This record gives sequence, structure tokens and C-alpha cells, in this order.
Amino acid sequence: MSNQRVGERMEQVMRNTNNRKAWKRRCSLAAIACLMATPALAEDVDDFTSMSLEDLMSVEVTIASKQSELASEAAAAVFVLTREDIARSGAVTLADALRLVPGVNVAKINANSWAVTVRGFNSRFANKLLVMIDGRTVFTPLFSGVFWDQQNIVLEDIERIEVVRGPGGTLWGANAVNGVINIITRSAKDTKGGLVKASGGNEFQSQAVVRYGGEFGENGAYRIYGKFEQFDEGMTATGAEANDDWRNFRGGFRTDHDLNAKDALTISGEVSVIDSGETLDVPLLTPPYLQRTDSEIDRVGGHLLGRWTRTIGDESELSVQAYADYSSIEIPQGEEKRLTLDLAVQHAFPVGESQDLLWGFGFRNVSDEITNSTFVSFADADKSIQIYNGFLQDTIKMSEKLDVVIGAKFEHNDYTGFEIQPSARFLWRADEDVTVWGAISRAVRTPSRAEDGILAVAAVLPPGFPGNPAPFPMALQFTGDPGIDSESLIAYELGARFRLGETVSFDVTGFFNKYDELRGSRIGAPSLVPVPTPHVLLPLTVDELVQADTHGVEAVLDWQMQPNWRLQATYTYLSIDGKAPVSPDIRASAPGGADPKHTATLRSLFDISKRVRLDSAVRFVDDLEGFNIDSYVAVDARFSWRATDQLEFAVTGRNLTNDDHFEFGVDPSFATVPTAAETSVFGSISAKF
Repeated sequence: MSNQRVGERMEQVMRNTNNRKAWKRRCSLAAIACLMATPALAEDVDDFTSMSLEDLMSVEVTIASKQSELASEAAAAVFVLTREDIARSGAVTLADALRLVPGVNVAKINANSWAVTVRGFNSRFANKLLVMIDGRTVFTPLFSGVFWDQQNIVLEDIERIEVVRGPGGTLWGANAVNGVINIITRSAKDTKGGLVKASGGNEFQSQAVVRYGGEFGENGAYRIYGKFEQFDEGMTATGAEANDDWRNFRGGFRTDHDLNAKDALTISGEVSVIDSGETLDVPLLTPPYLQRTDSEIDRVGGHLLGRWTRTIGDESELSVQAYADYSSIEIPQGEEKRLTLDLAVQHAFPVGESQDLLWGFGFRNVSDEITNSTFVSFADADKSIQIYNGFLQDTIKMSEKLDVVIGAKFEHNDYTGFEIQPSARFLWRADEDVTVWGAISRAVRTPSRAEDGILAVAAVLPPGFPGNPAPFPMALQFTGDPGIDSESLIAYELGARFRLGETVSFDVTGFFNKYDELRGSRIGAPSLVPVPTPHVLLPLTVDELVQADTHGVEAVLDWQMQPNWRLQATYTYLSIDGKAPVSPDIRASAPGGADPKHTATLRSLFDISKRVRLDSAVRFVDDLEGFNIDSYVAVDARFSWRATDQLEFAVTGRNLTNDDHFEFGVDPSFATVPTAAETSVFGSISAKF
């Protein structure tokens, strides 16, 4: 029954929602017409695009080595989304902004949930990607994934988003398997004064942002902020409105203070409240055995973070960061309250004239309380886990042209015990315009809380249904295993960066990954449960059953065509070859069905005049064979007019091809019914004072 619902195609949506979309066609045509504006109409060409190619080549990052370095000289597949990139993309969520990064696959599931991954294995809770905000881990240990709507911070406060495609476990620890994303917010010293922003449209219904910053003491700065936004509900494959509208409330602060010439202190905190809903396919032990139900999801979160940095010498720095993070989520399947306490210390210093040493250690305690429900329960409703870690990395300057980087992370967790994640990298500066790098790394993903001890009914087979010869309904129960091992990866990477003259740069990376101990399920012995509703219980116990090899290519071309016009093209190729055993007592499938083989993006950032900008992007995403979802092309555009230095008006359109499409299928994590990505048009006004 659920398969039939999932298999309903997009033409049903188009047939049942023509009236709703008629006006969207007119908006789409008008916006696409704007895209046809030619650069020949440019007026004041002396007003350059804010970030030139030279600026982009000089961007510094910390994500690849935990130390400040040029992105163009990192021995890793690094990509940086700048503050300008985010603003000019018209993105209103973090997930939408990440669509611009090669190798990052973003799929909208419904109005309030996304599947985001790097280099494959996508799901609502993609478990091989580590996501941080200012070094604070934001993934949930319950499923080893991210609630992206809960992380929709004030985008205007982001300085940059640093992305490493490929393993980062040597520095960042377990779960940094396929990639690491660190969202870095602006210093309070850079946000003095006031900001007021208001936005509204059809799908993105409303948003209000208020921020104010100032100085305190001789060398301190602060900012306080608040944000509210509301999103409309989407459409299911049958054309029905889903219950997936959502509202985001959040407020917070940040202070940055130079205590003296050597010491700096940053303190930040935030409280958020998320009110959302979704439509679920809920299994039942009585006819019709599957019921489509609207549910409400309530989430509350808050954190407090402090970071102290001391400059010991010209090239030596010590930093200590600690944070407390609280979250509460209430869903029909149960309720979870979680408190995370984290401490991280690192020290970087030179050794002689040809070596730079980085070492550090950390501790994390995660405590949770889970309220069990009829269909979802945990063997340990209350649990605390501890993680201890230490790392060491040595950068050796072999010559003026060659650097070698070796390191390892040593970590102990309560699930699998001791883990080691080593890596070896090199960076070769062939000449002033060519840089080549390579790496061999090992990374692990430790079990999630659910894999350790969940008991969840995933589906109910009616009597006489194929696979259930019994006269009673059969409940398929996903069962965790406290003895399960970590998933592991051995990764081989090779990349090159080229400066092709003064106006063009090209970055390409190839990789080959070998995964082991990936998850599948082993079918246990059925048992009869006589009360309260007679049924057969069939356990599906999580097990390390699947292996996979992946390989791919990621490329970025930046071209400063004119001083006021920049083009950026990205392309990603991904191939996944999974190996799942075939046996009557095994339920496992080869991975890859949720990942597109080809993705590409073409962006245009065009300054029509000193105060007028026209920015656009065309995105192609290949089909998802596992969900029977077709490929699609989407067009986004943003037109902005800066009336004064303090006042800006903008109109943004997303998915302007007038082709509502599905980007993901039913994810087994929550059985969430997907909704279509629809055309969205909204306007905004922002004022600074």
C-alpha cells in the first residue's frame, strides 16, 4: 500500500494543482526574462563584483588543518561559501546555500526537512557528514544526522561556510567520514550598528530579522539578535496539501573581547523554538495496517559557547573551547531530551624552521532521556556516553615546493571502544599557477543511539500478504545491537588547482573510497505476541553486512569575465558500487539509490551598476534510481537594488522553471511523506543603521 503511494508520479501533482500554480507561471516567466538581461547593459563597470577572483584565491580557511591557511594551498578538497555567495544566492536556509558546493548533495524532502550529504549515502539523517557551527557539533547522536531546520541561523551573521569533501576524522573525529562542514559566524566587531530585515512571499511566507551590535570596554564588541520565519506547507504526490509548514523562532548573542595583547575571548549563546509538522505513513496492527497521519513536531534548543585564544609567540597559539548544548524534540514516535557538554583544547607551534606541530585533546559527555511510545522504544530510556580524544598532526616542509602532512586522531567511545583515524597528505606547488595535492585517510562512523538499542516497528504486513503466511498481521521491528562495530572508510584522493591567467581558476578532485561494515539487517526468529492485539513480531537486527566502493570527480571553474561579471561552474560525478550479501535471513540493499550520478551548477554574479545586481543559477540533478525520481533542472534568480548604502530591496525566485518536482523519496528514518519542490517568489527589504 505504501509503495503504491510512494510510486505516484509528478503528473498527479501537476493535474491536481493547476489552479494554485497559474500565477506562478507568470512569475516564473517574468523572472526568467530578467535572466536574459545581457552584460552589454552594464552601466558603471568601475564598480566591481564585491569579491574578485584574486580575493577568492586569498580566502583563508581553518577546516582542513585546524589552522588558518589559504584555501588555495590546503591539502584537501576545500570549498568556501563566502558571505557574498550566500547573500547573492537568495538562499533562505542553510541547506539551500549548500546546493552551491560541488560534491554536496542537497535534496528537499518536504517543506521543513532536507537530505544533505557529501560523496553519497544520502538520507534525512546522512550519517557520514560532520556539521558544525563555530566548531560546535550540531548533529543528533540519536540518528547521527542533522535536523537542518533547527540549524537555520541568521544567515546575515555568517562570515563563511567552509566545506571539506572527504574524510576529516584525523582532526575532527568520528563521523567526519565523507566530509566536514563548519559554519563560521562573524565577529561581533564586524556587526556593529543595527540591522532590520523583512521578507515575504508564497512558499517562504514571512521572515523578520532584528540585530544590534555595539562596543563595551576598550576592546570588546557585542551583538544581540532575533529571528522569526514561516514557511508554507507543500504538496504530496496526490496533490493534497501536506502538514509540513513550519515556524522558526530564535534569539541569541555574541561577544568578542581582546583581553590584552595576547588573549581573546568569545562567548556566544542562542535559544531556538521550532514548530513544524509533517505527514507520516504510520504502521497499524489493525486494518488498513497503514495510515497516513498528520503529526506535529515541537523542538526547543539552546547552547552556550566560550572560546579563549592565547597567542604565545609569532607562530604559536593555544585555544580552549567549551560549550553546553541542550535540545528537546517531541514527535509522535516519542520524546527526547539531550544535554551535551564538550571541551576541546589545541596548541599549534613551530618545530625548527621546517615543521609545524598541532596537537590537542577533548572530552564530550552526551546525556539523554527518551520517552518510549507504542511503536518506538529504547532498551535504555536514559543513557550517558563519554568520548575522549586526542590528536597530533605534523606539517613538514620538505622543500619550497613540497609539504607533507601526517597525523592521527585517537578516540575512545562507550559504543565501540578505541578508534584510530590516521591520514597522510602532500601538497606540491608545481609552479605559481599549479598546485597538486593527494591524501590517504582512514575514518570511522560510530554507531548512533538508535543502532545501539532501538526497538521500532517499521512496517506491518497484513495476513496473507507476500512474506507473511500467518493468519495474524506481522510487525517488522527494527532492532538495535549494542555490540555493533563502527563503519570504516579507507579513502584515496588526488586533486589539482590551476590559475589560468588573471581571470580563470580551475579546481578538480578525484577520489576512490572503500567502505566496510555498512549497515544491513539480519532477520530473526518470529514470535507471537497475543495481547493486546495478536500479531507476529519479526525482528530485523542491525548488522555489519554491506560493503561499498565509490569513486568520483568534483570540479569548479571560476571565470571573472568582466570586472563586474563573474561566472562559476561546478560539476560532480559519483559512482557507488555496493555489495550486499544475498541470504534468506538477511535484509540488505546496495547503497547508491538515493544519490545522483551527475550534478552540475552554473552561477552568474552580475553587477548591472554600482547599486543594481542580477544574480542567477541553473542547477541540474540526475535521477534517483532508488526512489524512481527523474532528473530535473532548476533556475534561481535574485534582483537587488541598493537604494542607499543602508537600504536594499531584493526580489528572489527559486525553482523558476515552472516544473514542480520531487527531490527525495520516503526516508525510512521517519516514514515522512515527501512533498514537491515548488516555484517560490519572495521580496525582501533590509536596512542598516
